[in-house]
Amino acid sequence: MKKRFVPAHFIRLLAYSFLTAIGSLFISPAYANVPGGGNSGADVKLTLAGKNAVLTNGVITATINTELAQIEHLIFKGHEMAGRPIYFSRDGGTDYEQLPHCVYSVTKQSAGGVDISCKHIYTPSKGDKHAWDVDVHFVLTRGATGLYVYTINSHPASYPAMEVGEWRMVWPTPERGEQWLLENVYIDDLRQWTLPTAGDYKKMIPVNGAPKEITQFTSGIWNGKYDCKYVYVTEYWDHPCWGYASDKNHLGSWLVFGSDEFFTDGPLKQDLTATLGSLNLVHLNMNHFGGTGPNCPAGTAWQKVYGPYLLYMNDKETGDACWQDAREQAKAEQAAWPYAWISNPLYPTAKERGAVTGKFVVTDALKPSVSGANAWVGLALPESGPEGGFQFQSAGYQYWVHAGSDGRFSIPNVRPGVYTLYAFTNGAVGEYSANNVAVIAGKTTNMENVVWTVPHPGSKIVWEIGVPDRRSTEFKHGNDYFTPMLFTTNPQEFTNPLEYYVGKSDSKKDWNYVQSYYYEGTKRVPHRWNIHFNLDSAPTGTATLTLAIAGSYGATLDVYVNSNATAVKEVKPKFGNHEGSPLVRESDHGKYEVIYVPIASGKLHAGENIITLAQTDLSSDQNCINYDYLNLELP
Repeated sequence: MKKRFVPAHFIRLLAYSFLTAIGSLFISPAYANVPGGGNSGADVKLTLAGKNAVLTNGVITATINTELAQIEHLIFKGHEMAGRPIYFSRDGGTDYEQLPHCVYSVTKQSAGGVDISCKHIYTPSKGDKHAWDVDVHFVLTRGATGLYVYTINSHPASYPAMEVGEWRMVWPTPERGEQWLLENVYIDDLRQWTLPTAGDYKKMIPVNGAPKEITQFTSGIWNGKYDCKYVYVTEYWDHPCWGYASDKNHLGSWLVFGSDEFFTDGPLKQDLTATLGSLNLVHLNMNHFGGTGPNCPAGTAWQKVYGPYLLYMNDKETGDACWQDAREQAKAEQAAWPYAWISNPLYPTAKERGAVTGKFVVTDALKPSVSGANAWVGLALPESGPEGGFQFQSAGYQYWVHAGSDGRFSIPNVRPGVYTLYAFTNGAVGEYSANNVAVIAGKTTNMENVVWTVPHPGSKIVWEIGVPDRRSTEFKHGNDYFTPMLFTTNPQEFTNPLEYYVGKSDSKKDWNYVQSYYYEGTKRVPHRWNIHFNLDSAPTGTATLTLAIAGSYGATLDVYVNSNATAVKEVKPKFGNHEGSPLVRESDHGKYEVIYVPIASGKLHAGENIITLAQTDLSSDQNCINYDYLNLELP
């Protein structure tokens, strides 16, 4: 794959803009880009043609199938930007469903903008699992080069129990014969490149023994290489836009987000963005990698607004220029959030929202250099899922920002309510939390100094492997973990057991990003990882092995100390049995957790010691552990 990186001088967009919206959508903020992509030009017009509603502003013409809540055509400056209808769907397999039998209405109409609604009411045709209503809105404004979309999903208390998995929107981009209209894909700083042609995708073949999503090219620039939709998984919170662009046709199409408040399971949650060379995806309920759903029992009322977000289109000289412009567009959308053109009690205005500020101060007696700089600080509802914490919340809204270099943070535009404040920072294991943080409309809650004293089970760190950042990207394959079939290369790259020598080995080369299993011929066997280290003297009390796990799936880890006869502990990550293996789904993390393994006095001695980690559950080729960080602490 020939990667096409953004210019070195362009700084990756890592933090949200905290500017308050300065007026309505139709007023330009202090950016080169303006919300929607434009704010001047012809009046917005709405016409009806049978079941279709046609929105046009002289730049865009969007034809909406009002019965199916689909965008049949999306014309931008004369170019068709929808290869097939743009649609919503929920769940997969036998539960897969789009949105039939929608009821059309006009929510708002003026010369400056039109908001139409296509509302699907629950019917028992798919059983009670989909017992929720979906109100899909399409919004076009004056001069805009993008179409806004948002949905209001609801479960009245009178409905049967609701179960939600996948809730997504799919935007197919066009083909021109055997070529794509937009031949380059852009996801983040690592994944931006020229794709094989549409003709090459049609000649792909399945891969024996591989997950069904992985296929192999038989022609073109990726001949012999693999493709999979999970190649393009990323964290939505830190990446407010992604999409496709063309050097040949000088066009781009992008999903652009002004806020992440409606996304689920916290800021490191990841999901699909692109697939099959042409599909632009957003999983509004992020169901992969152990994603949770806003499941409601009968008798429980629930409503949530997903969006608005922007189907943005641009025309620049190169694909890279379109990509840079889309990133700038994301800044404009963030500055305008919450949008003034929505009038709905479920979407509070800027005046009806509050803010939380403070300074995140980290003290760590064993690692004095750790600070709150660039920490993730966020608000999530106190009601949590069965596992607890923000990683298992999807029913409500979450608000996350990066702290500044001094640890100061400002969380703007928060819906009023009582939240739990969470924070975590690079270099420290675990997270901080504070309950009962009240957010009041029109006011700023100043928490002043939020002090986290990082706990440790011991008084001295003997050694460390990795960096606590909730990912395994600092290890081998940290920059290409998304390569399909990478999990099959372990026997060629590592021995069994893997030998790691503290103070001598290089974790970027000698410690893999994931531990799974090993093949001896055709037989799957446990892969043992030996950590060699020296102690000046034997500890007199209980030592502790810290395992910060970036992600896992169905794994069992046996921990041995200076003997392979009897494990000192069998570790079963409690978050590792959720759907979505980071191994075969080409990720460097999933659900984060921390496990402490006590090592009794007498197990360690002066001189060389060996701690062995053996992944012993061989029941599935998906079983794995992604390590974030390991250390040994003495009492």
